[in-house]
Amino acid sequence: MIECLRILESVNLPAHIVAHSLQVARCAVTLARHLNNNSHRLHEDLVCAGSLLHDIAKDLSLKTGKNHAHLGAAILEQMGLSLVAPIVRDHIFLNESMLEAPFSESVVVNYADKRVKHEAIVLLDERFEDLLVRYGTTPEKKAHLQRRWKIYQALEQKLFAHTSIKPEHLAQEAAQVSWAVGHCDGSQ
Repeated sequence: MIECLRILESVNLPAHIVAHSLQVARCAVTLARHLNNNSHRLHEDLVCAGSLLHDIAKDLSLKTGKNHAHLGAAILEQMGLSLVAPIVRDHIFLNESMLEAPFSESVVVNYADKRVKHEAIVLLDERFEDLLVRYGTTPEKKAHLQRRWKIYQALEQKLFAHTSIKPEHLAQEAAQVSWAVGHCDGSQ
């Protein structure tokens, strides 16, 4: 984790994006632990690193107009973090084929990112309602977001069917995350 935070500092990522990434990491690690308790084999350090670094290029993309997921993955590849780069690349869009178990680190980080609105872990519906207000500026964009919302609702049902908690308890559980998950640096 410390190495990930150093990387974020080295790219001068704004504090609010770092705070968002910390919440995504709490959410993703909590979910990964619950899935692992039910016979899944997710690498928690990789989930943590992918979560912390998922928006590494967010600020840069706002300046360049490039896709921050692809740009972030490329930055991490250049740093030699080839295991975490695909998680960062995949954190925005969810391919419907990814809805099936066994779940990957990418799916867990992707879902966790959809549960964090700014710096707060919220319910999926609250997050997508916010996305509709902010980005549903045309009927086409609104319809696209509504389709994605349905996909994430299906993913949420499938993920939590493999845990002992309900989606509405994730924020409370995530608040108790211990960062003693190794180095959480994505290089393993």
